[in-house]
Amino acid sequence: MEIVWTILLVISVFFFWLIGLLGLPGNWLMLVATGIYALLVPTDETASVWWIAMGLLLVLAIVGEAVEMLASAHGVRKHGGSKRSAILSFVGAIIGAIFGTIVGTGIMPVIGSLVGALLLSAAGALLGAFLGEQWIGRTVDDSMQVGQAAFWARLAGTAAKMIIGCVMVAVVLVAVCMEWWLPGEAPQPVTVWSQNFLPSE
Repeated sequence: MEIVWTILLVISVFFFWLIGLLGLPGNWLMLVATGIYALLVPTDETASVWWIAMGLLLVLAIVGEAVEMLASAHGVRKHGGSKRSAILSFVGAIIGAIFGTIVGTGIMPVIGSLVGALLLSAAGALLGAFLGEQWIGRTVDDSMQVGQAAFWARLAGTAAKMIIGCVMVAVVLVAVCMEWWLPGEAPQPVTVWSQNFLPSE
């Protein structure tokens, strides 16, 4: 049964990494999934591995959020963007990511979904920032400058967060490998089979 839970954990962290492109808290969901696994599955001998992994994941998740927020805020504020533009840029990025995923999946599953989500998320950020600046009465040129800044900032922030997400996935995979290789580990499948089905002496 432990093997099943381990496989589900690995699948979950990859899935949560992917939904980070949609503006969803994928890195935090990775942390939650790993925390549930750490509480319920590991043996006493390997529990410390998972608590160390949890500490690393927590730090990485916080860093990922900080990098994404700072990149977006810097992009909009660098060109004098308003708070309204920042909010609309955020909303536009989420809508664009969802739409890009749908369109990209229809063109090329997986790769198309990722590229579509990333590009249309940035385009949505641009449009939201542009509309926000137009709303407060700024010129088209000034609004477009803020929108372009939001576009590149969204790309940079999302890319950085996804890279950090990759590191989080790697931490989980290393913890999984260590759990099965450390002394005192849970029985391997062959051992379990022999104990249950071979006659005892």
